[in-house]
Amino acid sequence: MLDPVSLFIYEDHVDQRTVRANTLVVTLGSFMDAGHSQAIVDRHLLDSLSGHQLGHFDMDQVLDYAGHRPVVTFDRDHLKDYEPPQITLHQLTDAAGNDFLLLQGPEPSLQWERMAASVAHLIEQFDVQQTVLLQGIPAPAPHTRPTVITQYASDPTLLEEEPVFGSFQMSATFGSALTVRLDEAGHDVRGLVAHVPHYLAEGDYAPAAIALLGELSKTASLDIPTSALEVAAAATLAGVTEQVEASDEVGEVVRQLEQNYDAFVEGRRRITAEAENLPSADEIGAEFEDFLKGLGGPDVSAN
Repeated sequence: MLDPVSLFIYEDHVDQRTVRANTLVVTLGSFMDAGHSQAIVDRHLLDSLSGHQLGHFDMDQVLDYAGHRPVVTFDRDHLKDYEPPQITLHQLTDAAGNDFLLLQGPEPSLQWERMAASVAHLIEQFDVQQTVLLQGIPAPAPHTRPTVITQYASDPTLLEEEPVFGSFQMSATFGSALTVRLDEAGHDVRGLVAHVPHYLAEGDYAPAAIALLGELSKTASLDIPTSALEVAAAATLAGVTEQVEASDEVGEVVRQLEQNYDAFVEGRRRITAEAENLPSADEIGAEFEDFLKGLGGPDVSAN
């Protein structure tokens, strides 16, 4: 492996010795940024919070330009405004004065192991305690219901809810590879995945970004206002509702999605309620001891 440390280039004004943050937020692209969730989160965080760019990664090393062609403008008789993609690291400050880091940009297509090792080095250098990955995926969810956030973690004990999915194999993304490598290095990682209505996955869907930021605020104890996004979300939902009401066929599809969603939420509520009513290990042990005593067996409590 080539040197991972040299892959990251600091901005000239940055004194890396002074950078400290508890949380690293990662919004690197994946197969699909459903609802443009990552892009909306990036714009909102960079536009609404104070902060500065710490540095960037050497894109010539990690990106296949032919597979992710940058945009350039042809203006009558000449070319201009070539905008090469960047993977950048920012230090931001939330509304309560807490610093955190944001790693954003397109998904690297080359040198995944070196890139993951470089991110791990930055985490260790800046004393980052947890890394949180944000993503949106297309899902059979209605726009008329709250956005579901699925979570995963390097340490399952970090999660408060039972997992939604079982075990299955899928094509890896850089985010999933990074999660595994950081876990192997002993770093805490959590993933937040927004379920974007599949029929709205290709356009801007601000409700998913709001849900991701709300869950991020709880997970990382950050204060991230979303009032500006709520205006955009209201406009999006109003437009979609108007289109749905104009088509009986589409309306029926949405109603079926609503029924499935409500059944899913009720099932999750029942599972949670049943789990809360389960006796603890100590309670089970005490009952077992009482059972043995009733049979005249040995006094296991003496052991």
